[in-house]
Order: sequence, then C-alpha cells, then structure tokens
Amino acid sequence: MWKLFQRNRPLREMAEISAADLLVVQQPLCSNLIILDLRGQNEVEHYPYIIPGALLTTKVDVPALIGWLPPRNWVVLYATDNLPGSYFRLHRLGNDLNFYVLSGGLRAYVNQGP
Repeated sequence: MWKLFQRNRPLREMAEISAADLLVVQQPLCSNLIILDLRGQNEVEHYPYIIPGALLTTKVDVPALIGWLPPRNWVVLYATDNLPGSYFRLHRLGNDLNFYVLSGGLRAYVNQGP
C-alpha cells in the first residue's frame, strides 16, 4: 500500500490513483486522506454519486481551500470522468500535500464498487 504513495514523479505533475487502489487505502489512511469532488453543480445533478468521505466543492473556492488543508496529507481529486485541465495546477498551491488524480474519475470508482 505505501508503495502507491512513494512513487517517483516530477514535482510539477500529479500522479494518478486507480479506483481499486483508492478503495484499498481509504480505510487505513482515512485520517490523512482528503478527497475533493471537483464537479460543478450540473454534473452533480446529472450524476448524483459521491465517494464516501469526499468533500463536494461546488460552492467552494478550491484554490483557497487548498491553502487551508492540513500539511502532510494525501489529496485525491476527481470529477465525473476526467479532471478538467484547469485543476492540474492545484498541486502547486499545497507544498506539504501529496496530490493524486482519480484515474477514470467517479464513474471508474462507482463501477469498481466498494
């Protein structure tokens, strides 16, 4: 499990995490894992699922939120399918945070099944 979070990657990129891997680490890392649902209100209404424990950010200033997150945590970002390109720079805002993008988005997680 820890190898998942120790992967080498360039500092300017975010690693991907699969739905299966996220399901494995959700319980053991629950106190150090922050999951952000980055979908807009229309997407939420169209696809009304959410990952348990995720923070829905439809009415939140996400860059400001990143500044308030506790250091040394893992942050998983997701949208319905793929993360919009504008969010791929969020990891630059949290120096002491480890960012991951949910590969395949929420649909992949729902299809994987908890």
